[in-house]
Amino acid sequence: MKISLLKIKTAKHFTRSAKACAYCLGSIWLWSASVLFSVNASAADFWKLDWFAPDVPIEVTVNDAFINVYNAPGRGYPIFHVVERGETITLLKMKTDWIKIKTVRGIEGWIKRGDVLLTLGPDGLAPEFPDTKQADYLVDRFEVGTAFGDFDGADSVSLNLGYRFTKNLSTEIRLAQNTGQYSDSQIAAIAILHQPFPDLRVSPFIGIGAGKLKTMPSTTLVQSEDREDNLLQASLGAYIHITGRFFVRAEYINDYVLTSRNTNEEVNEWKIGFNVFF
Repeated sequence: MKISLLKIKTAKHFTRSAKACAYCLGSIWLWSASVLFSVNASAADFWKLDWFAPDVPIEVTVNDAFINVYNAPGRGYPIFHVVERGETITLLKMKTDWIKIKTVRGIEGWIKRGDVLLTLGPDGLAPEFPDTKQADYLVDRFEVGTAFGDFDGADSVSLNLGYRFTKNLSTEIRLAQNTGQYSDSQIAAIAILHQPFPDLRVSPFIGIGAGKLKTMPSTTLVQSEDREDNLLQASLGAYIHITGRFFVRAEYINDYVLTSRNTNEEVNEWKIGFNVFF
């Protein structure tokens, strides 16, 4: 009998471990596939990607009689140079309604964003730039947000603090307080997010994470004990641009809780909130 019980326990432990590994590997595979799709890279090139490389400057050719070049981004600053039709200029970066350029002779200055329509890129078309209301957000590194939602029937309030390595790749700390009828719980986790199309007004993202879940049963329950478990997370959501650096963030998170009991648990979270980049 003891040997049979031991075999059953071993089989259950193996099954739980296998499910946890499958969950983790499946989440990583989906996340990696989305990264490869957005950067148009093959699996062999995945580890060769330079995630921290800055945007490559764009070379364009002036397609109008001339374009005025200012010495700083603003109408109040003087015009100190003019680029003429046929000249090649390099677009370095954008700041609100202004774009910093560099001429073939090394002269740097600023042109109006609208004047870019008077140039042609290597494909013979005028280059496109994101909405100026989103321009600052696309170069900001830090993110903070709060959200409200549902954690398996419990009311949830959460806070996230994030840092972006690139426009597409970021990491964040997640803190949540869940209040239920029979128990309360707290989550502390760290996650990696991938945002394949950050310049869209409704921009989807996918993420994976891991952390701790602390559960505190109601004191009215008999023999109630607090417990702390590890958890894995897979998330899917979207940023919805409001204005400037402000966004609505909607998200679904699947929590896979690695309990100390015979079976693990899956918990679904739904939340919506506001985020700001700076």
